[in-house]
Amino acid sequence: MMNDTSVSQSQMSLVVAAEVKDKKAEDEGKQADLENDNEGSMKRANKKGSSAESKQPKMADESSATESYRYDVVLWLFGMLFFSLLISLMFGIGSIRGWDADSAYNHNMSNSSMERFLPEPFTPEPGVYKRSDKEASSRWYYWKLKPEDVTAGTKLFVWFSYCLHNLSVWLVLYLQHKQKSFPDVNGKYEKKYSNTPDKYNLILFGLNVFFHLLHLLNTHTTYDGTAADTSEASSQSSVIVALIIMLFIEFKDRGVVFGYPSPYQLRKYQDSVWLSPVYILRKYHGYFIYWAAIFTFWYHPMENTFGHAFGFAHTWFFMLQGSLTFTNLHLNKYWRFTLEVWVTIHSGVVAVQTVPNIMGKELWPMFVFGFAMAIILTQLYGLPFWKNIPSWTRAIPVAVYAIIVVTSYSFIRDVQGRPFTRLQEIIRIPGIYYLILLIGWLIIVAIAKLQRISAARSISSSKESINKQESKEGAPSPPPRWKEVLVLLGTVTTYAVSVFLSWIFEYIDLKVNLIVLTMIYCFSFTLISAVFGSFLLKMLIPLQKARPSSS
Repeated sequence: MMNDTSVSQSQMSLVVAAEVKDKKAEDEGKQADLENDNEGSMKRANKKGSSAESKQPKMADESSATESYRYDVVLWLFGMLFFSLLISLMFGIGSIRGWDADSAYNHNMSNSSMERFLPEPFTPEPGVYKRSDKEASSRWYYWKLKPEDVTAGTKLFVWFSYCLHNLSVWLVLYLQHKQKSFPDVNGKYEKKYSNTPDKYNLILFGLNVFFHLLHLLNTHTTYDGTAADTSEASSQSSVIVALIIMLFIEFKDRGVVFGYPSPYQLRKYQDSVWLSPVYILRKYHGYFIYWAAIFTFWYHPMENTFGHAFGFAHTWFFMLQGSLTFTNLHLNKYWRFTLEVWVTIHSGVVAVQTVPNIMGKELWPMFVFGFAMAIILTQLYGLPFWKNIPSWTRAIPVAVYAIIVVTSYSFIRDVQGRPFTRLQEIIRIPGIYYLILLIGWLIIVAIAKLQRISAARSISSSKESINKQESKEGAPSPPPRWKEVLVLLGTVTTYAVSVFLSWIFEYIDLKVNLIVLTMIYCFSFTLISAVFGSFLLKMLIPLQKARPSSS
């Protein structure tokens, strides 16, 4: 059922309808989601004019002369400069210390690896913890201390740092989110998106810089990341789910396949419960993506390899984007596209670095062409220039991709030297992408439907309550402190379950294939993020707008 006409807009306010009502006004014409597009915001402001402004609550003064200067770009440039210096330190200090552990396959040829790490269990070692089965190598993380070198101090340093990093950025992000969602004591709203980072942006940036430097210190003192206690598949899965959440975020601009369904085609489904996942994850995505980036960041030590460098670049990009919330640069489509596709480069570099170039054993084609398929099918069409050229041109990147893949697999052979037999491997990664996307979508829709049924029953039992609800004007008040504490405890508990799941699977040495384990984590993290957005955060920051639509 695509529309639930039996429940009025006010009756569905607990889920999506109030948000949808604002979206309709913003989606005039053939463009959707103008709120998250600078050009669209300018058009919407021009359409409304002074008469509309008189009906809205007062906005804070936005006429500052400094608004034209792109301080958000300046902060972004400082972020890139900092990361360049950090990577220089990572490679420089590692080189001075003689570290050369680029791959487990080179363990016996490295000058330092035999002293620092156990060899990867390429051959099963019966009876040895975490090294006894034929799949042990796929689950083994090479860059961690030998068991005899692990102490309470090595564990405490990294876990305390990880928890403090995650909780501190969550707190600051929530304070900023609340400030943007509710009026101040004078009834004024801050401008939602700006060229100028606010104090919360600067605090987030400073926190992320500090914890990156702390992690470098961690690597060269106690060394271990959380890899000593948690599963590598969970680290990978957290990032995969974060990237899938970005598919939800961008859905209204580019659809799922080749830009379809288009924003114009989606207009008639604005009231549908089937779009509730888009609204919920667009509203609350920052908290999960921050968790995924920070969880992965503290999993790995800052080893001086290119694979680690490209991985830390990706987590830094996510955290830098999280430091630019509610700035116009946060909305930049090309920057957001980079966040999504960087995994293609990173995974290719890691595969080349860590897997020997033996015929039939290379893994880089599966990662590079697999992630590239998601780019060609979905991610590419969010870039603004596609709106200005004929739709038939979308066949061009598909044709180019097909030619490159077919040509490449004529040279990429299986272990018996046959060409093309490995072509099927390129659908594995996009298969996981779109399967988890579908699962996440259905979970949130199911929750939204249950919430609508519950809301309809509770409201229909009293017409007086309906009248009271419909007569309310203005924005809801900020949540009381007790509710904030309750949701904070619920949030910590919810994500502690994610970390505990990773720890317990690692502790019991769950003997399953890496791909199966990744799917288990992806499903679990998707379920947790759906519950987190559908229940917990909506208790504090309502899904419907608490601010005038022009903001």
